Amino acid sequence: MSDLLKQLEDRSGNACELCASTDTLEQKVELAVYEVPDSPKNVKDIAILACKVCREQLEDESKVDVNHWRALNDSMWSTVPAVQVVVYRMLDQLKSEGWPQDLLDMMYLEDDTRNWGRRRNTTWPTNYSQRCKW
Repeated sequence: MSDLLKQLEDRSGNACELCASTDTLEQKVELAVYEVPDSPKNVKDIAILACKVCREQLEDESKVDVNHWRALNDSMWSTVPAVQVVVYRMLDQLKSEGWPQDLLDMMYLEDDTRNWGRRRNTTWPTNYSQRCKW
């Protein structure tokens, strides 16, 4: 086990830092390190612990299940900047759904963290509905 994975497991209590999923006897959530894309070079902690479902949806927008991300209602209060950035980005992508915009309006981010959250691959559409193939 890598030192980074061990640190993230300790920090998160062995739960996904986005949806709080944990392994059960019935289901393995396959927790793994997720490095936040487009992270600034001067930020030390650029990784979070995320379950397979969250990682797949973060990496492939065609797999996004809007209801899965309702858990961001809790994770948005994390004090970990990398978690805050991923939450901010996903809420921003889903804001056309209505409820994510409400969460964005309540979310507090330091200026540096908000700027990090706004850094992203500029080829992605910023409006979730533009990316969905409904």
